[in-house]
Amino acid sequence: MSATKDFDVINVARSDGADTGPGYWPASTATPASAATKTGKDAAAATAEKTPRAKPQMTRLAQDDPRFIEWRIKLGILLKQELAPSPDEGHSWYVNFPRGYWLYEKSKHLWVSGYPIKSKLFKSPQEFALHLIWLLSSSTDYKDCCCVHCNLPSMTKLASAVDDGLTITPKDSPVKAERVAARPTKLTPVPIPAVPTAAIPKPVPTKAQATAENPVPARREDSAPIVQAPVPVPAPQATTVKHPTAPEAKLIPWGLKGSFLFRIGELMWYQNGNTWRLGIIVAQNATSHDLLPISYGLVRQQVVSKVDAELRPFYAFSVPPASIPELKDKAFDEIHWDAMFQAAHDDGPRRDMLALDASKLAASKIDISFSLWGAGPEDTTSKVIHYYGGFLGAERVEIGDTIRIRSLPPDIKINVDRAVVGVYDIWTRSEYPGSVLFRGNVYYLASTTDATANFLPDEYLPLALRDETHWRQQATPGNPPPVRWALVREDVVLEEGSLKGRFYPTQRLMPLLKPTGWQQPALQGQISHLNTRMEGGGGRYIGRRANRLETLGASVAHGARIALEPHVSE
Repeated sequence: MSATKDFDVINVARSDGADTGPGYWPASTATPASAATKTGKDAAAATAEKTPRAKPQMTRLAQDDPRFIEWRIKLGILLKQELAPSPDEGHSWYVNFPRGYWLYEKSKHLWVSGYPIKSKLFKSPQEFALHLIWLLSSSTDYKDCCCVHCNLPSMTKLASAVDDGLTITPKDSPVKAERVAARPTKLTPVPIPAVPTAAIPKPVPTKAQATAENPVPARREDSAPIVQAPVPVPAPQATTVKHPTAPEAKLIPWGLKGSFLFRIGELMWYQNGNTWRLGIIVAQNATSHDLLPISYGLVRQQVVSKVDAELRPFYAFSVPPASIPELKDKAFDEIHWDAMFQAAHDDGPRRDMLALDASKLAASKIDISFSLWGAGPEDTTSKVIHYYGGFLGAERVEIGDTIRIRSLPPDIKINVDRAVVGVYDIWTRSEYPGSVLFRGNVYYLASTTDATANFLPDEYLPLALRDETHWRQQATPGNPPPVRWALVREDVVLEEGSLKGRFYPTQRLMPLLKPTGWQQPALQGQISHLNTRMEGGGGRYIGRRANRLETLGASVAHGARIALEPHVSE
């Protein structure tokens, strides 16, 4: 009797697949020529001579076709070897094809269709696995993909990584497409012959003075919890652990490139003696951040270097109003800064006050703007363009981030002050480029005694929530923490205006905001939230800008540069 094996199901959330389903590959219309006027051998010869040779058909396989299941198992072997921290531990992986990819048979061979260039097909699990590894990464540049169609690899391809003898018989393949794609339920065991570990060689690796002298603290309680030094997060990998008590949790390969704390391009408060001022992080290293103060670009500003302890997120403080009466209730771009500075050229205190007010109004302008980066190819069938991330007001966000929520659909009846969304898709439609949508799972900080809460294993949580959860567990050794993050709903789509700002793990940010007295209230879930994006815009809204420098505009000198990481492609 065949051995049986359980699988952890891997869903590839990002896709560039173009296969639109049945009919994507049309059937041949070739028809035999008439031979009615011929008889015998003449008729046969005429038929052979005049009948056009039909092209081989692309036959779309059913989801539960044993050959389709076999490919998904082979892909699981390949991806686990490449991405799993401990490839030889745990269940085998079972990989669902990304949206827009499908397996076909043609000329007695199997091909994967769906690559953006229709004629390019993947002929083996090894070829397709390379493209899946890129889709699971943070890169949006096809040059970073080592598959045969994106960028002919100079390294040895993942050939012979799976035993060619691996087969499944039809009667042993009860996996249904709908169940596999929808949730990580424990699959009915799929009988497979044993594959010796030695027979699977490991694949080759792929590659804040507020501008005001006295910024107003965010509205938070003294007991509020909220990180210290930025901790580098590993590159995205497929971390997917199945758990029978959480059948509704979607398996998502959570990944994150950016730090939990401060990122290049973000608007920050930085300490300037006994006051706080505003600047943009233009570069950083392992120990410090270089900030370019914002004000009016013609005012000479020197880049300053600051460590984490000298920084605060923009939403930690509220921007004070302009001090000069004629600037109050005006937007940054409505003011003739040149004329005002020229009129005050001999009045040092007046110029200083102008510079401070310029930084306040510039910050408010940035807060009511956004830009996107890391665009993928447009899905021509739905006119959707997916993005890896964007600048939402002061902050930089990306797929894999956790974001605080301003408002939720009315049928989700929870306190939004305790809710966040783990984002796994960001997109616009080509006909509405100024409207950006975020899709993700909504989580809620719930009491551990709440029997109705859908608590998940740590592996299901976005990385920022997972990081905070580990702290809560370590802070209450031997006992469950008083509160935990619970899943509220999957696949929630939120507009840009529904988001407050990035979530920072409590134990990382709070030591900066309140070095002592924060831990116990935080463990009880008494989270004091940061301010909300666009609260100080005075009802104004700018919306989408082309890139970060366009958003900054005249608040920085012409020719200013931001040393964004290579993956942040604007």
